[in-house]
Amino acid sequence: MHAVVPSGGPSRKNVHEWKAATPPRDRAWITNWLVHAETLKSSFRTTFLKGLQRLHRGGELKLQGEWSHLTARDAFESWLQPLEDMTWVVHIEAPPEHSVPSNVVKYLARYLTGGPISDGRLISHDNGQVKFWARRGTTTGGDRQDMIPVCLSGEEFVRRWSLHILPRGLVKTRRYGGWSNRHQQSYRKRCEALLNADATGSEELCAAVAVEADPSKTETPDDACCPHCGTPMPLQTSTDRPSWRLLLGSAARPIWYESG
Repeated sequence: MHAVVPSGGPSRKNVHEWKAATPPRDRAWITNWLVHAETLKSSFRTTFLKGLQRLHRGGELKLQGEWSHLTARDAFESWLQPLEDMTWVVHIEAPPEHSVPSNVVKYLARYLTGGPISDGRLISHDNGQVKFWARRGTTTGGDRQDMIPVCLSGEEFVRRWSLHILPRGLVKTRRYGGWSNRHQQSYRKRCEALLNADATGSEELCAAVAVEADPSKTETPDDACCPHCGTPMPLQTSTDRPSWRLLLGSAARPIWYESG
């Protein structure tokens, strides 16, 4: 799960006052961070396990087959105990140096707009068999430099791809608080007013996004080579996806989307 947490907003006590988040500073060499990793992992563990206990008390867990013995409360509590005793893993890493907020948002946006597998990893589809590139190695997720072709039947490939389709009733992204669908329009106006956001800054940002999305501005290295055999790979053709900003501002936008 990825989350974007604003570092400030209108004060809850005084809507005409901007309230900035104050990061904890318990060490001299740490000057700007929001969450302590040790506190986060213990808090998340407690919240997660309490949620499981609540679902168990309400009979909302589907404990069938080999899990049927956990329907008894004592058995379930005994099963949870090792999870309460172990240390959970949390990794917090700062963005690259000289990053700006738009870089972070752009990075996370790829998770929302991308699919389970990119087109560039697909090699062929012949005789009902799909071949694609995959990573292998000893590290989690594989080593990026060690790519091998993998072949699956079309049926198995579609089955694995379909595992990424969210169940009915779940959505890929949610907005909470002032940024919820119901309140975000008025909340954003309040934020802009308190931050003295001017139209010039917004226009410059939109212009920068438009330049980046413009295929004619995309630079392609002339010396690109195959990472496996070293053969030069001249670019034959390319098709860029239109940006969401341009798509949602056009006549092709969904009927439920209200353009600004």
